[in-house]
Amino acid sequence: MFVVVLTIVSLSVCGALALIGGALAVTLRDPIYAVLALVKAMLGLAGIYFLLGAEYVGAIQVIVYAGAILVTFLFVVMLVNLSPEDIPPFPRGIALYGNLILAVAWLLLLSTALSAILEIPAPEQVLLHVEPLPYLYGTLPPLGKALFTAYAFPFELLSVTLLIGIVGASLLVQKRPSS
Repeated sequence: MFVVVLTIVSLSVCGALALIGGALAVTLRDPIYAVLALVKAMLGLAGIYFLLGAEYVGAIQVIVYAGAILVTFLFVVMLVNLSPEDIPPFPRGIALYGNLILAVAWLLLLSTALSAILEIPAPEQVLLHVEPLPYLYGTLPPLGKALFTAYAFPFELLSVTLLIGIVGASLLVQKRPSS
């Protein structure tokens, strides 16, 4: 009985930490404090994962999100002091639409080539084929099987999207020569 009450209280505290951190991240005006509040939300989510028995997902939440990505955000926000004059104007006309058309064509070409080469099974085929044992829920074997078989293409698409974000951020902070 005591364990059940302790688990409910712990889940409530971690849930409140995640909700308050998320609300503060959205409402705070100072970007440094907003990123710190987002770290608080990610740690609350990791606590929930640990309490629910998904230790691997909780560890990844702490290591990847709270540890790497948000700390990088924090350093970028603290080190990059952009004024409105430093940000280039949004591209218009052929510069915008040409790049969008090129990106969509490249996406279609890659998705066609990747699906033809790898013959990726549908997510339903992989997930319905073998039901993971209940004690393996949230651990590495079923997560890895689903991630690298049925969801391999979305996983790679996400990595390309993150790469595009990194290139865009580096272009934003690049100083323009004054002429």
